[in-house]
Amino acid sequence: MKFESVFTLCEEGPDIYRAWKALVRAAGVIGKQVHDARLAAVCQVAGITHILTFNVRHFLRFVPLIPGLTIIDPANV
Repeated sequence: MKFESVFTLCEEGPDIYRAWKALVRAAGVIGKQVHDARLAAVCQVAGITHILTFNVRHFLRFVPLIPGLTIIDPANV
């Protein structure tokens, strides 16, 4: 797929689950936003520093928990 040739894929592993579980607990995440926490956990484990999203407020709760994480709204790019 062309997508795979343009972007680096992150490896899945047990570290992501542990980071996700810690974020869910620390941020008090419930419901559908556990998916946002998973994306944040992948960023944390993989060293990804920026998330581009239309749902900025869903991710802002993770900024204090993941040093260096920046959330960006596409309207500001």
